[in-house]
Amino acid sequence: MQDEGNRRLEAVLARAQAAVADLAKSYAPNTLADLDRCGVFLNTAREGLDQRAAAVKSLYGIAHNIKGQGSSFGYPLVTRIGHSLCTLTRQDRAFSDADLGIIQAHLDAIRLILTKEIKGEGGEAGAKLAARLETMVVKPAG
Repeated sequence: MQDEGNRRLEAVLARAQAAVADLAKSYAPNTLADLDRCGVFLNTAREGLDQRAAAVKSLYGIAHNIKGQGSSFGYPLVTRIGHSLCTLTRQDRAFSDADLGIIQAHLDAIRLILTKEIKGEGGEAGAKLAARLETMVVKPAG
C-alpha cells in the first residue's frame, strides 16, 4: 500500500516538474511580450501628462510580474532589475520625462538579458548594470 502511495506521489512530482520545465521554456518569449506591452504603456506616458500616471501604474503591474518570475526561471538578474523598476514605478508621484528615460533603460536591460539568454547573476557586468540602474532610481521617502 505504501509503495502504491509512493508511486502516485512520484508521478505527481514528475508531472509538476514537467510543467515547470515547460513554463521555463516559455518564460523568455512571454516576458519579451510583456516588455512589448510595457513599451506601449511607456509610449502612452510619453504622449501626455494627463495619461502618464495611469500608464506608469499599468506598466508597474507588468513589471511586478516580471520581477516575481525571473529568479524562478533562472534569471535572477531580471528579478533584480525588475525590483529596481518596480521601486521607481510604484511611487505615487508625477513622473518626469527623465523618469521615463530611466524606465526605458530598465526595460532595455531586461530585454538584453533575455535575448542574450544571460542566466544567473550575469557576472561582474550584470552586477554593474543592475547597480547603475538602481542608482538612477530615486527611492521614495519614508
